[in-house]
Amino acid sequence: MKNIAWVFFVLISIVLFAVTSLVSVGPKYVGGSYFDSEYFKGSFENKIQEIGPVLLSRLDVDKEIEKLEVEPYEIEEYRSYYGSQIEQIKSVQDQYQELINEAERNGETVIKEELENVRDTKIEDIRKMNDETVREKILSAKKEVLHKYDAHISNLVSQAKVNQKSLAYTLTNIETGESFKFGDMKEEAAYTKVFNQKEGYLTVSSLDQNFSVQNDELEALSIFNLYELVGDESSQFSGTFIIPKGMVSNEQLAEMRYYEQSKWFFIVTCILGVLAATGAFWLYRKEKEEVLKIPIPSRIKQLKLEWRVGGILVTVFGLFNTYYPLDRRIDGHTYNHLLGDNIVNTGLLFVFMILFLTLIIVQLIWLIKDYRNNEVNQIWGNSMSQKLVGMMQEAFLKRSLGNQLVILLFVILFAGLGFGGVIIAPVLILAYAPLFVVVVLPVLYLLFKHVANYNKLALATEQMAKGQIIGDVEIRGKSVFAEHAQHLNKLREGVRMSQSEQAKSERLKTELITNVSHDLRTPLTSIITYTDLLKKPDLTDEERISYVEILDRKSQRLKTLIEDLFEVSKMASGNMELHKQKVDLTQLMQQALAEHEEQIQRAKLDFRVTPPAKNLLAYVDGQKWWRVLDNLIVNAIKYTLPGTRVYVTLKEEDGCANFIIKNVTRYELGENVDELFERFKRADTSRHTEGSGLGLAISQSIVDLHGGSMRIEVDGDLFKVTVSIQTV
Repeated sequence: MKNIAWVFFVLISIVLFAVTSLVSVGPKYVGGSYFDSEYFKGSFENKIQEIGPVLLSRLDVDKEIEKLEVEPYEIEEYRSYYGSQIEQIKSVQDQYQELINEAERNGETVIKEELENVRDTKIEDIRKMNDETVREKILSAKKEVLHKYDAHISNLVSQAKVNQKSLAYTLTNIETGESFKFGDMKEEAAYTKVFNQKEGYLTVSSLDQNFSVQNDELEALSIFNLYELVGDESSQFSGTFIIPKGMVSNEQLAEMRYYEQSKWFFIVTCILGVLAATGAFWLYRKEKEEVLKIPIPSRIKQLKLEWRVGGILVTVFGLFNTYYPLDRRIDGHTYNHLLGDNIVNTGLLFVFMILFLTLIIVQLIWLIKDYRNNEVNQIWGNSMSQKLVGMMQEAFLKRSLGNQLVILLFVILFAGLGFGGVIIAPVLILAYAPLFVVVVLPVLYLLFKHVANYNKLALATEQMAKGQIIGDVEIRGKSVFAEHAQHLNKLREGVRMSQSEQAKSERLKTELITNVSHDLRTPLTSIITYTDLLKKPDLTDEERISYVEILDRKSQRLKTLIEDLFEVSKMASGNMELHKQKVDLTQLMQQALAEHEEQIQRAKLDFRVTPPAKNLLAYVDGQKWWRVLDNLIVNAIKYTLPGTRVYVTLKEEDGCANFIIKNVTRYELGENVDELFERFKRADTSRHTEGSGLGLAISQSIVDLHGGSMRIEVDGDLFKVTVSIQTV
């Protein structure tokens, strides 16, 4: 932020302080003086009330004693307070018995006898107690309190006369007409207060509010002050009070000086507020863009939300601790122990208060700018509070575990509070012990059980992470840990299967490399051999022609093998394009069978073909689908036991065309059918037959690209393959 913006907001802070001061204490200082202040009025009223019950309206104790009565309800209340006669006697005995026993143990015979006499006397008085006796005790107690009050007032007369020296007055009791005069009313007055019917009469209480009733008998009647004993005794006066200028006390002079200082500080504050408002308005009109352009420092933006809010709270705390004494100073309160008459201290407080207020305004503006720039979500997302909320939400992802956690925390909290209560008041053990057994112990058992289950899960997970095959993790029940143990067991089984599949994959990879090497090397070796033979000069024409035919056949074999390998790779990578159109699957099957008619006859196989009742149509790539049928028919010709039947069926089931071939295999296939789909996998493990071992892999890929399915079933030597595709 540029300096001009700081200056602008400092001026705004001064204006805000001036406005609050004007609103809070303006009416006090505008057109007023020290004698109009609430502080002076309260002090003046207190002084009158100090001399009133002593010099102006003293209570006539003798007259009040004559009016004293004891009501029947007071006798009943007194009796109920102390209990029945038996209860009172027992209370006295208990009260003195311990003292008597102690005196006896110490061998203090005289004290023991005296205590017994006092005890017996009190018991005898209780036995003699009747309504009349109670009435006399209450009446005597009331008289005693009034006499004590009269003595108390007599002791205050000298102090009251001293207090009234700073006053002069002439007063007349409205009820009795009695006049009271003190001081010279002709002196020049610093302050005058008139009491009459228009301005209001002076009401003076006859009772000193500082006097308290301390009497056991009256305490039984809930009488704790004189108002409850004699009622509200007060008198009204008309007349005039003045404070002569020559009699103004040093304390009042100090208060007047302090008031004037506070008033001038208020005036200076208002002047500063006007000047600051003028300066802020001028800056806003002249440098509006610079004033409103408040970039957030990068260091501030990097702070987490809690630090920024904490900064605001710190500045608010600083503002409170500077504004409050300043406001009290302006209001005229005697804050001498903080500020005194030291203008420097007041000025420093003012500077710090403006600084704190400016920082609060600027920090709030920065937060508002973040909100308008939609950066609040980012700030909240990076805050520790959001992380705490997130952790609390995650704690309740499994609601049962979250609820148990909350219950556990509350039980531990109250168990700790209860234990502390037992230490303070051991008698609470009677309630705490059963609750500890019924509530705390089961919760502790549950806690240790959960910790044990967690340790089981953590150890099993660690072993799995190290690649170790572990047994089932057994956790009984329906808790979250039991559920997690089941998931971990499933994961363990998945890892085991994955390791098995990985081992199988490694084995198949090794076999693939071996088979590819063998199938590529066999024709290549023949080509190299017969090429060397052709180089001999003494070859006959017949031998040369024979060698060339063999080279041609082996070259074609190698070409086919390489083309099939590229085609499988292309399909596996998803780069094969399909040109689908509506194709007659029945006609396509018949063409494929006709293509291999001669091979079927040479193989001495009996093909039993079952076509569908009607032609079956499907959206397929005709060339690719013909390749599927061709591969399956060629496989049947190569690997079917000679002299047996091959069943070829095409039929429609549930909206799908199913092409099925069943035959008896020439070679033992084994039980793992899935490996037949692997590249270069052949039923002839000795690899003496022609063929690449890619036929089924290519067919599977083509069927998958069409969205169809291909499955193989083996039952002993019976081999069955089924290809399904959606019909039109």
